[in-house]
Amino acid sequence: MNPVHFHLGVQPGDTLQAALARTAALPAWAPFDPRAVRFVGRFSQRLLTHPQVRAFPELAALGHWFRSAHLRDLAPSCPAETPGAVTLGRGLAFHIAPANVDSVFLYSCLIALLAGNCNWVRLSQKSSPQFDFLLEVLRSTLEEEVGQAVAGRIVLLTYPHDAAITSAISRACLLRVVWGGDDTIAALRAIPLRPTAMEVCFPDRFSAAALHADSVLAASDAALKQLASGFYNDTFWFAQQACSSPRLLNWVGSRAACTAAQQRFWPAVESEVRSRQAENSAAMGMARLGAVFELAAAELARPEEPAWPALFPARVTLETGLTSGAKSLHCGNGLFLEQNLATLTELAAQLSDKEQTLAVFGFSRDELLDFVRALPARAVDRITPVGQALGFAPLWDGTDLFALFTRRIALPAASELRATP
Repeated sequence: MNPVHFHLGVQPGDTLQAALARTAALPAWAPFDPRAVRFVGRFSQRLLTHPQVRAFPELAALGHWFRSAHLRDLAPSCPAETPGAVTLGRGLAFHIAPANVDSVFLYSCLIALLAGNCNWVRLSQKSSPQFDFLLEVLRSTLEEEVGQAVAGRIVLLTYPHDAAITSAISRACLLRVVWGGDDTIAALRAIPLRPTAMEVCFPDRFSAAALHADSVLAASDAALKQLASGFYNDTFWFAQQACSSPRLLNWVGSRAACTAAQQRFWPAVESEVRSRQAENSAAMGMARLGAVFELAAAELARPEEPAWPALFPARVTLETGLTSGAKSLHCGNGLFLEQNLATLTELAAQLSDKEQTLAVFGFSRDELLDFVRALPARAVDRITPVGQALGFAPLWDGTDLFALFTRRIALPAASELRATP
């Protein structure tokens, strides 16, 4: 086996098998055990009060999501104990984290901890300032008294792609949670789990936004700035690589209204990009350039302006609606597909089970319901206001994480029990 690097959670000198055996032997807790709640709340507090968190707004959002007040609101969403059943965590959960979104592994891991599980998390070998910062805060929280209660219930490790190591952990776990590309998921599904284990996969997804043109035109300057700021948060954090970051922008309304709304909206977004100094490396620019060439060569989309190679953000107009080819060629990195539609329901026929989030502005609930009823099976799991596309929730990709991360043990009611003669 290739060497495994443990970031935290094991004892000095532990082998993989010894560490696995120790974690697997720990008991499952009931959901929202006070020990887990205190630890997660303290981690959130340390994260939010750390002076460096200002450099990582997405990590501030992580800390805000796990604050103690929100944990109290979340607790009722977990399956409760009833006279006929007791709820516990499943046991050892094995999380395989994506390389493109640094904070996802902690949403997954901490929700599983709150659900009563012990957690092993395989992290990408790709380092980043965000990950180093998260690791520092997590380690320092575990070193406090509040962290001693969860010692050994969070193990972070890194290792090269190695089926033997993944297989050893998979044989020990009772829950496998995979965040990754389609190829990663296909490879992992070939590695068996124990018969009593569960698995959930969160694969590559594609997300979009829809703006009602008349609503954009009617917005005040302050409302337009707020819309542009929300759109920036949805798309430019993580370089548009998050599964819920919109890559397609649908303009809904008459052609004249859509054109006028674009002319008002995009300068506001470009101003936001400049003021917030969005990342735009040479590699990102080359990726955009290559994607636009490929989209144009395949006659799937056309650039908006002759000066498009230098533009950031860059825009191309779809020629024949959203296709699998357009989705596969899209690279993120500040590139936007655009199209005009007379009604929102026209978009539904272009979607598939590949689509996850639709961020919207200016639509009524009835319009959204008409859109949902027109969707093909499994298309779109989330509809959010613009600015909330990256917001996390326990209901993710149509899966209730707290329900999945727990199990119910049937128990007779007191009235069904007889005293021993």
